[in-house]
Amino acid sequence: MALAGEPVRVKCALFYSYIRTNYSMAQSTGLRLMWYKNKGDLEEPIIFSEVRMSKEEDSIWFHSAEAQDSGFYTCVLRNSTYCMKVSMSLTVAENESGLCYNSRIRYLEKSEVTKRKEISCPDMDDFKKSDREPDVVWYKECKPKMWRSIIIQKGNALLIQEVHEEDGGNYTCELKYEGKLVRRTTELKVTDKKHIIHQAKLEIVGLGLTRGFNLGFINNYLVAFS
Repeated sequence: MALAGEPVRVKCALFYSYIRTNYSMAQSTGLRLMWYKNKGDLEEPIIFSEVRMSKEEDSIWFHSAEAQDSGFYTCVLRNSTYCMKVSMSLTVAENESGLCYNSRIRYLEKSEVTKRKEISCPDMDDFKKSDREPDVVWYKECKPKMWRSIIIQKGNALLIQEVHEEDGGNYTCELKYEGKLVRRTTELKVTDKKHIIHQAKLEIVGLGLTRGFNLGFINNYLVAFS
């Protein structure tokens, strides 16, 4: 998943989930890796322009992804006697009007009030330099925010040491990679601790009238539900 204009990497899943070898070892045994994009029932070979899209070892790099790049990509590892392939999906979406994210490609986290919650900056491994962690900046509802004292940045994550109801919302982490911005947005849903811990049924009978109630405890108070 990526926003339009961002760099994005599509890795050949064969080397990560299906076979016990890496790209270099496969290449040394005479296997070739080829890429195709699925168009309907057809798989068309990809022509790499190097300007906007390039092939780098076991991956395709989109240097500036566009919405039209969305779809399924198939990597094929083969020689004269062996062939194996797998398809991966890519979704590229435009920012929604006035926002720094698209709701379709948000991540989701949940927490109860008073709990401790860490919000990670997901799927950023492809943009890390080998010698240091990336510099990540956090926003809430796409705006810079003066965090209260119990909200601290812990590495690339944002740590809320005691969640309040008003902490619910959209958190966006942002970093720069090769001159371009990369963003990931997580929606945090906060729920309170009210819950029914016991239920019973009460019937009141009198003067020919029978009425039933469901009883339950909420925050240690007995309440009736008709």
